[in-house]
Amino acid sequence: MNLLTVIGLYGGIKMVNTNRIKTEIEPAVRNWLKTEIGDVTLEERPMNFPSGGSYKFDAASRDGRIVAAILCNRAKTRTGRENTGGVRKALAEVEHLKLLPGNISKMMVFTDSDFSNLVQRRASRFGITNIRFLVCPLPADKKMLLNNILDEASQEQRAAE
Repeated sequence: MNLLTVIGLYGGIKMVNTNRIKTEIEPAVRNWLKTEIGDVTLEERPMNFPSGGSYKFDAASRDGRIVAAILCNRAKTRTGRENTGGVRKALAEVEHLKLLPGNISKMMVFTDSDFSNLVQRRASRFGITNIRFLVCPLPADKKMLLNNILDEASQEQRAAE
């Protein structure tokens, strides 16, 4: 638990509810992806690696043949710098996808095309030929909600620095 979480829990300071990304944005992305790849049920669930261990992916088919990571980041921070934290998280997702067997269809689904392009450039040196990169065009209401959440989280983070 980080300091901001502790302050939020015990100090009475209102924290940005980024959980709404998991509960409102990611389901919309999974529904869109379902129409893109065929009528399969996708859910957040853990997948086992052949070498041992497991990882909870944002979208996986029930039969485990399709696995996707959903990334709702922007390419740049509020101050115009590259979103290095978001890129690091995305590169970790690439590595997790690469640990899955070759017969699994692996995807990274982004809500921001600039962030998708940035991650593809950064990840290309790690070998991403077996990972499909997609950009989900969110409906206007979901896009506005996501932007509001990201803006609030960005302001909160800047205030804590």
